[in-house]
Amino acid sequence: MKELSFLQRLERVPILKLAAPYVVILLLASRLPMSVQAYQYVQQALVVMTLLTICCYLLKGSARKYGYICGYYVSVVLFGIYQFWRNDPSVVSNHFAHLKADSYVVKIIEEPRVRQNIVRFSVEVVGAYKKGEFVETAGVLMLSLKSNEKNNLQFGDLLWLKGSVRKIAPPLNPMEFDFRKYLRRYYIQHEIFVVDGRYKLISLEGTRGFSLIGLALQTRRYFMAKLRHHLKEDENFAIASALLYGSRSDISAENIQAFTNTGTIHVLSVSGMHVAVLFGFLSLIFKRIAWPPCFGWLPLILLWGIIWMYAFIAGLDPPITRAAIMISFVLCAQHFKRSFSSLNSLVIAAVLILLVEPRAITDVGFQLSFLAVLGMTVCSPLVEDLLPVKKPVLRLLRDTLAVSIAAQVLTTPLSLYYFGQFPTYFLVANLLVDFPSTLIMYLGFVMTINPVQWLNDFFGFLLEHLISFMVCGLKFIDHLAFSTIKIDPMGMGLLFLAYGVIFSFLYAFQWKDKRYVWLGGCCVIGMFLISGQKWLENKASERFRVYNTRRELTIGYFKDGRGIVYSTFDSLQASGLQYACGREIQLLTKEEVQFVALNGRERKNYLVTLPLGKIAILSHAKGSMPHADLVIVRKNLLNGLPLLLKQIRPKLVILDGSNSIEKSKQIQRMLDSLGVQNYLMKDNFAYVWDKENL
Repeated sequence: MKELSFLQRLERVPILKLAAPYVVILLLASRLPMSVQAYQYVQQALVVMTLLTICCYLLKGSARKYGYICGYYVSVVLFGIYQFWRNDPSVVSNHFAHLKADSYVVKIIEEPRVRQNIVRFSVEVVGAYKKGEFVETAGVLMLSLKSNEKNNLQFGDLLWLKGSVRKIAPPLNPMEFDFRKYLRRYYIQHEIFVVDGRYKLISLEGTRGFSLIGLALQTRRYFMAKLRHHLKEDENFAIASALLYGSRSDISAENIQAFTNTGTIHVLSVSGMHVAVLFGFLSLIFKRIAWPPCFGWLPLILLWGIIWMYAFIAGLDPPITRAAIMISFVLCAQHFKRSFSSLNSLVIAAVLILLVEPRAITDVGFQLSFLAVLGMTVCSPLVEDLLPVKKPVLRLLRDTLAVSIAAQVLTTPLSLYYFGQFPTYFLVANLLVDFPSTLIMYLGFVMTINPVQWLNDFFGFLLEHLISFMVCGLKFIDHLAFSTIKIDPMGMGLLFLAYGVIFSFLYAFQWKDKRYVWLGGCCVIGMFLISGQKWLENKASERFRVYNTRRELTIGYFKDGRGIVYSTFDSLQASGLQYACGREIQLLTKEEVQFVALNGRERKNYLVTLPLGKIAILSHAKGSMPHADLVIVRKNLLNGLPLLLKQIRPKLVILDGSNSIEKSKQIQRMLDSLGVQNYLMKDNFAYVWDKENL
């Protein structure tokens, strides 16, 4: 039988041709300027173009052929723009951000998370009080509550709260996690912080009738409580909860880092693997049941219902939704004895998710999940052809390796683009994790439905030892030499060239076309040229930073892969320092970083000498200071500062985050009157300086 060409294979995925412009415009929509008026124009144009397209379809001849096709694609583009912006605060006329309110009425729309007496969750703002008058509003807000009382808040509860809403701040340091960008995917652009006495519980979720999401969360809490009864160690329970239900908020930072560095973090997020394991578990059970002929449809309904109930309980994130949709297609194909195309179902799953949640296109999990499955669909057969084996055990090992390699091939460039790191021993780590995690899930599912307590205790004992074995193995791999390669995050140009290399070589290998080998080679040369230029620039550069670590002070100097950090934090591993600048420090240094602790609690002045010049850190005005190139003013120092500056004669004065905003502005006005160049860091980006001399 003659092998199908590339175009013939694409023709077997008809939805791809129809959905491609929709996906492309969703990727580009965030770059379009949008206002309420512009959005209204898009809506009107969409209605007009849809009617014109329908009219063209009813015509005959070339008017129908070309008019319908052009109208369809223009309508899809307009629909994509409409979908992407439909719930954005800038275009929602009754959004709470458009009015200055005194207090708000909000509804909890996710399960609250507790960290150090801070309860954090997102809420829907259903109304606001402006000068005593209640106004119905829309929009989603990130709420943080500080309370010493035990948290009893749940999904669906109504709260009244009083406070000031503010926009979520952008990242204030190089390579800091962009929390604002992450929340925009959920149309959240504002946050509020509330303390005891400024919020009140209006009504409980259970008093307002049935809620499907509330039922799903309640079911998950029930299953997790049943699991908790049979697991003694808190960390083992946290990992088991993540493996079974995707709830990983209680896992320690150390274990999260071990899973991340070894490339196995995907097992802690409910995804396709988890749904596939549940599907296999249920299939084994249902195959042993003698179903009457008149109930031949019942296994399909039960499997379909349980898979989607599990996906719903786990939160319906893009990876698990994609897996549930694809397995639904498999079930229907098996029941009706039809052929099944995994690529076609993958595209349909992506389109369905993007129709419901258009901004999922910007979600890293969505992108990595679909690329991993695409890699397994396209690359796994190639690996299997290269390594033909007949023995079942070797075939199982070969298939596991093929899946890991295939998934890694297409996800590696995107991982380097977002995170700048590559797990060297991902094959070994995945082999170590796959079997224990599958067994953990089987045991967990059995414990969920098994009523025999002593048997669940035994399964819990096995579960804890399996988790401990898996975590110890991952930590051992993580501590091996060169376990994680960390580089500067890949730029957009390198990302396109990397995928150009991969798809060119895959095409050339599959269809034996030498032209694509040359194309892939040209992409490789382009990658070397860009990387070489970047390496030369980094080699010749010196980098100086005054990081914005809020009330603490952190200074960094980096050159030739070496670095020194001065900070009022206790250590380089302090959580606040790691969140703000830990990622950049790791990428800029190849050797161990020299850390110098500064006492931030006392009012003490310091003089730091770096190859770039001298830095005076001022917290009080007593005594005298020698000449310095840079001055950092801390702790609202104003009285006596002009006299100190006359002694020091700096070229630049930086006001760090330990100064209040009022004092910072007073000091800034004083410096402007003296003609001294200054930089205000309160709620501002870190002081970043490369290659120049002070």
